[in-house]
Amino acid sequence: MRYSLMSGAGNLFVVVDAFVEAPPRDPASVARAVCSEHGVVPRPDGLILVRPSARGADCAMEIYNADGSRPETCGNGIRCAAKLAVERGHVRGDTFTIETDAGLRGVHVGREGTAVARARAQMGRARIVSPEEELVLGHDRLRCTSVDVGNPHCVLLVEDERTAPVERWGPAIARHPRFPSGTNVEFLASRAGALHLRVWERGVGETRACGSGACAAATVAEARGLAFWPIHLELPGGTLEVDRDESGELTLSGPVEELATAEWREAPSLR
Repeated sequence: MRYSLMSGAGNLFVVVDAFVEAPPRDPASVARAVCSEHGVVPRPDGLILVRPSARGADCAMEIYNADGSRPETCGNGIRCAAKLAVERGHVRGDTFTIETDAGLRGVHVGREGTAVARARAQMGRARIVSPEEELVLGHDRLRCTSVDVGNPHCVLLVEDERTAPVERWGPAIARHPRFPSGTNVEFLASRAGALHLRVWERGVGETRACGSGACAAATVAEARGLAFWPIHLELPGGTLEVDRDESGELTLSGPVEELATAEWREAPSLR
């Protein structure tokens, strides 16, 4: 199975061109394998299949988290899929649509020469489910905001994301009974004149960037008066921009990069 290792602002994916490659029979198992400590290096956050659309879009994206689960949406995944589709000649023009599990998403790519260097994706609307609620984690009582961006998010405002206990609070909140289907967890800090973000992603762990997480954090930042649209967020892997139009539709923009191409040989049990 030929694949590309791609980065959306540091969010890493194994991306398979399923227009020309036979997709794996068990993508969830392959996702767990390629994202394991014995898999692809550097370790990716998920597996993406870019394939023809059955719903009238220019192409389709099928995504699996590192644990084999299927996220409802993935902003950086859409942007990486857009880059591959354009550069492999599967779509025409710089503006087109991608079929996702969350519906059809419009994308636009920006080029440097013939290479796609940036991509912008429609992300739908964000909805604040609970403006402020208390979560109890042992002796810790945390104030958070729940946001729906097509998938669930729990945003915490912290003084400094660099020292926030992401590895302790992240998995505990992601599996908290308050969120029966699990949730992504954002640690947002307004520091040194900028917004900084770390994300514990459901089904992945801490990631260097999360597109839907950036959308959730930006929505909270705007609601709290910390920023105005368009909003830039600094994540460990790079900078993402979130904007909102008059109808409330969000867009996510940022860099995309192909880091390597290689071949993955499936174990016989995965074929």
